[in-house]
This record gives sequence, structure tokens and C-alpha cells, in this order.
Amino acid sequence: MTGVDRIFSRPMVALLRKEFLEAWRDRRALWMAICFSLLFPVLLAASTIFFVKKHTEESTRLVLLGGEDVPLLAQQLRGASLEVDVVAEAEPRQLLADGYDLVLQVEEGFVEAYRQFRTPKLYLYVDSSSASAGRAERHLQERLGQLQQLIAGQRLAARGVAPQLLAPWQLQVRDVSTPSSRGTLILAMVPGLLILTLFVASLATSVDTSAGERERLSLETLLLQPLPGWQLIAAKTLAVASMGWLGALLAVGALVALMPLMPLAELGIQQATTTSGVIIMGLLLLPLALLVAVVQILLALRSQSFKDAQTQLSILQLAPVTLLMALDMSRVELSEPFWQLVPLVGQQQWLKSLLVGDAVSVALVLAGSLVSLLLVAVAIACGSRALRRESLLGAV
Repeated sequence: MTGVDRIFSRPMVALLRKEFLEAWRDRRALWMAICFSLLFPVLLAASTIFFVKKHTEESTRLVLLGGEDVPLLAQQLRGASLEVDVVAEAEPRQLLADGYDLVLQVEEGFVEAYRQFRTPKLYLYVDSSSASAGRAERHLQERLGQLQQLIAGQRLAARGVAPQLLAPWQLQVRDVSTPSSRGTLILAMVPGLLILTLFVASLATSVDTSAGERERLSLETLLLQPLPGWQLIAAKTLAVASMGWLGALLAVGALVALMPLMPLAELGIQQATTTSGVIIMGLLLLPLALLVAVVQILLALRSQSFKDAQTQLSILQLAPVTLLMALDMSRVELSEPFWQLVPLVGQQQWLKSLLVGDAVSVALVLAGSLVSLLLVAVAIACGSRALRRESLLGAV
């Protein structure tokens, strides 16, 4: 009997049917996969909308205390994102408690000192415990700095002195970043969350099909059947991977569907992901889904009990996100072809590129996917050997 005949033999087909039926009939595992897969795209879209609205629509409320004598200052400070109210007398602490972000108090005798070209004082009161205080203070400092430069230039020009004498050079910042590069920075967390979805969506099924069957004594019945151990592990891997892959596909689809609602254009990002991009991302995640599934099954088989397996795999699912976040935060250069061959890292880089419309190397994608599939084969072989141990059934 050839290898293909063994894979598609009647006992193997019956085993696959049994594993898939048990996996997909578990409503608890199915709902866990669906809910988590849809949760993070919704949270990401909501947080992006909130972030943009907070920084584009929210204005700073400023009180100019004692500013009735300097109406020009209030007029110059007012703008689309800076509301200025002039108050003759009040307690700065009370004004901040009433909802104002900043209180700018004009020194007594400000007008006279200003006319005599002295340096009158402005007192800025701020509540540093407020979440919006830092942003409001930076906004006011920027507006005051611009106004101060304008007045200094006017004074020099009135006396026949060129303002350029005080500015030996002029710095102009020109951003050469592309929408794709800005998108990579902002959407950096998305690939890690998609990979986390694989772990979470397949967790319950992997524990139930390994440690759960061992406690229910149904695993012993399977081991008594005339089936090679690798077929048993392979069938369970395919069933568990189907659940994790479903979760990843739902997450990708929900994310792309919510992108039109997200203010990406205001952040300088162009939505480049299309339906074909979703299909490609799903195919890229398939080898990783198989690798995640077989690793979870092997760890669950090595555990002492069902609860022990749940605990170990719950800790395991945090490892990939922690690793990928550490690589991003440490700014490790991942452009070398070697990194494309490393599972998790390669998929992260491919997903980043596809989300913002960059091209990916087909050769590196095939090579990286082949490495993942080879690791799956090695893990299945290790699992087949583990099934021969008599101590496996006595691990409960």
C-alpha cells in the first residue's frame, strides 16, 4: 500500500470524520473561537476611531485670567482647536475644577511693561493629574511660541533690523514616509493578534481531543485500533487546525470589513487589502495553524490532567504575542531572508506587508511555509512515538 493509499484509506477517512465531527459539535469551543475572532477587530476599529476623534475634534479650553486689558492676546490665541474665555477675577484651582484645561493668568501691569519693552510674566496653571493636561499644555506652548516670534519680528522690523539676523538658518521638516510605512507602524499589532487568534480559537478543541479523551478513556479505544500513531496525531491535528484557521479567517475578514469605517485616511494610511488579500492571508496562516495545533496537542498529551493542559496552553498562547511585541519594541531588523523562514516571525512580516499593500516574495513565502510544514511533520512523528509509551494513559 502506497503512502497516498494509507492517507486515504477507509480507517483513516473514518478517523478524520470522527475527529472533525467531535471538534465542530463542541459548541463551547466553536463560540469561543468565533467570539474572540470578532472581538479584537471590533476593539481595534473602535480604539482607532476614538483616537482620531480625540486628537482631531477635541479642543482645548483656556481661561485668560485678568485678560480684559489684553484683548489682542486673547484674539491671537483663539483658534479652531483652542477656546479662550476671558475672566476678570477667579480662583485658578476652581476654574480647573469647573472643566477648563488650562488657566493663563496675566501679570498685573502687563500692558505697561509690554509697552516699555520689558518682559512681563504670564502664569500658567495646569492640573497635571488630568489626562488631557499634557496635550493642552503643549498646544498652548506652541501657540504662544508662534505669537512670541511674530511680535519679536515686528519689533525688529519697526527699528529697521532684519528679523533674519536672529535666525541664521531655517529648518523645514519634510516627511518622506509613504502610507505603507505609516500603516506598518500603526498596524504593527494586527499580525500578532491574528496569530494569537490561532492559539485561542484552537485551544479548547486541542485540550478536549487529547487530555479530554484520555480522561474519558476514549483515547485508549483509539489506540487499540489497527491504525499507525502518526495517522491518529495527523487526524487530530487537522481537526484542531480547522478550528484555529476558522478563527483566523473570521478575524481577517472582520478586520478588512471594518477598515472602511476606520479613519485610516486621516492617519495617512491607504487601505490596500482586498478580497484577494484576505484569501492570501488565510493561505499564509494555514501552515502555521497546523503547527500551532500539533504543538498544542503534544503539550496537552504530556500534561497530567485536563485542567493542567488548559493551564499550560493558556500560558503558551501568550508566548507568540510576547515574542513578536519584543521584536517590534527592540526594533530588530527583520528584513534578512533568514527571518522569513522562522515560523511566527515570517507570518508576521508577510501579514504586515499584505495589510498595507506591499509586495511579498513568493519564493520566501513558499520556503517559510515549507519550513512550517516540515516542523509539523517532525511534531507528528514525535507524537506518534509518544503514543507508544505505556505511561501515556496513566498520566491522569
